[in-house]
Amino acid sequence: MKRNTTIPLALCLALLGTGIEARADCKQVRSSDVETIIPSPNDSFGRTLGLVNGVLNGASSAVVTSLSPDGLHATSSDVFVTNGGDILTATGAVTLTPIPGSSNELTENATLTITGGLGKYAEASGTITLTGKAVFDSFRR
Repeated sequence: MKRNTTIPLALCLALLGTGIEARADCKQVRSSDVETIIPSPNDSFGRTLGLVNGVLNGASSAVVTSLSPDGLHATSSDVFVTNGGDILTATGAVTLTPIPGSSNELTENATLTITGGLGKYAEASGTITLTGKAVFDSFRR
C-alpha cells in the first residue's frame, strides 16, 4: 500500500523559558509536508517519509504506533529534521475520513503534540495541526 499525502502544517512552538515568557515566545508558523508510506519491516503498522517545505524545511518521518480496526484512527511517533540539522519530535493522533465517491482518497486531520527536539528545538513544546488529503493505492476497511 502506498500513500501520498499533501498536508499543510500549522504549528505553534513555545520555546521554554520562564512561565510567562514561554507564552510570549509562541509563534504561529506554516509549512507543508508531502509524505509517502515506505517499506519498514520493523514497524508493524507502517512508516512514512516526507519532504517538508516552509519553516521546518527538511524531512519528516512518522511511525504509526497504533491503528484502529477500520484503519481510520491512528497514533504516531513523528520526527522532523530541518536542512540545518535541528530536530523536532512529536506524538500524533490521526483521523482519516473517506471522501464520498472515492475508493482511495481520504481527508486527514491530525494533532501532533511536540515532545522536544534538538538544536533550536531542544526546549520546544506546543502542537502541530495537520489537515490534508491522503491518497492510497488501495484502502481496505
